[in-house]
This record gives sequence, structure tokens and C-alpha cells, in this order.
Amino acid sequence: MENKKRILLKLTGEAFISTTNNGLNPSLVNNLFSQIKQLASTHQFGLVIGGGHFFRGKQHGIKMGISQPVGDQIGMLATLMNGLMVKDLLEQKGVTASLYSAITCPEMASSISQQAIENALIKDQVIIFAGGTGNPFFSTDTTAVLRSLQINAFEIWKASHIDGVYSADPSKDPHAKLLKDTTYGYALAHKLGIMDATAFTLAAENKQIIRVFSAFEPNALIKASQEKDFGSTIHV
Repeated sequence: MENKKRILLKLTGEAFISTTNNGLNPSLVNNLFSQIKQLASTHQFGLVIGGGHFFRGKQHGIKMGISQPVGDQIGMLATLMNGLMVKDLLEQKGVTASLYSAITCPEMASSISQQAIENALIKDQVIIFAGGTGNPFFSTDTTAVLRSLQINAFEIWKASHIDGVYSADPSKDPHAKLLKDTTYGYALAHKLGIMDATAFTLAAENKQIIRVFSAFEPNALIKASQEKDFGSTIHV
């Protein structure tokens, strides 16, 4: 177990929905979890899953006229729902997983503590982190960096809806260029939107490496484990 690469996988909530009809997309998430099982002999995973397909605090909260603290709390609950699904699907595949929540909900998840995390790592479990940081105004990207530090991850893998880091939003700028390798300094200076500034700053201060790639790419996790140039890499 000591020789395994420990990875914090930040998975977009959009992986749970179909790109064609906005319905549920069980084939993609089951395929991703099959890849986690396939990599179990060489990698150990911690998971942070976004909840934007259920409720996105800023976007949906503003639309509903909800204050941001309350909107963010609703978003935290969305990540807990995802955590329950992920744990069940992983265990159906024979992968032992534990679910920890930063918001107290003992009927559904254990409370996060460093001791509990260490025990789960010793047992070689997949650790699912729900509830964000437990505080409003923090994104799941920042949560991913925080949990990466807690499990002492080798890398953070951000499995997103796009295939890497771009010089601008590719959905708005047709001239946006894919950046295969970039730094936190560049990302912050150019306000690259792939992650928020708090996540970038925390990652930079702790010399974390972040890989960004599409969750929708066939065998995305396998490719990330085998191909150094798959997606984009952000570093100090």
C-alpha cells in the first residue's frame, strides 16, 4: 500500500447527467468507478464530488433570490447526496469506501476528522468527502485542495466537463488556446476560470500538482494514470 499513488479526484457533478437530455447518466459514472477499481492495485483515491447538477449555490441561489450562505449550504447538501450514490455504486463493484461529511448528518455519513481519514487510508479505502468545507463561500475546488492536503495526495485530478486548461473560456472565445502546462502564477494573473482563486492560492502555497482533464473522455482515469501529457497540468 505504501507504493500506491494517492490521488484526490475532484469529479464534476455533471458526470451524473446526460449531455443529450439532462437526465441521469449511470453509464458514465459506473465506467469511472470501474476505472477506480481497475487502478486499485496502484492508486488510492480520495473523492470530492461537485453538486452543481442538483443545486449550484451562486447560480441557482441567485435565481431563486436566496442569500449566498443559504445557497451554499444547499449546495453542500447536494454533495452529500452525490456522496451517498458514489459510496453505494463503488461498493456494488466490490470497492470498499467510506463517506465523510463536513456537515453533521450521522445517519448518512461520518464526521470528518484527521484521525478518521488516517484510519480509512490505513484500511486502503476509497474516501468520499461530502459537505464541502462545512462553511459557505468556499467552492468544492477549494475543498478538493484541502482534502488533498489531508490525505497527502500525490496529485489532484480535476475531472471536469472540458479537456484541460484554456487561455480563455472556450465556450465564449473561439481563439482560446489549450494550455498543456501552466503555473498558478499565470492562472491567477490571467484569472483562468478552471478553478477559483482561493483553490489556486492554497494549492500554490502547498506546492500541489493539479491535472485537469475531461471526465467524459473514454478511460479518462486510466489515461491520467499512464499519460503525463493527458489534459493539462498546473504547478508552482
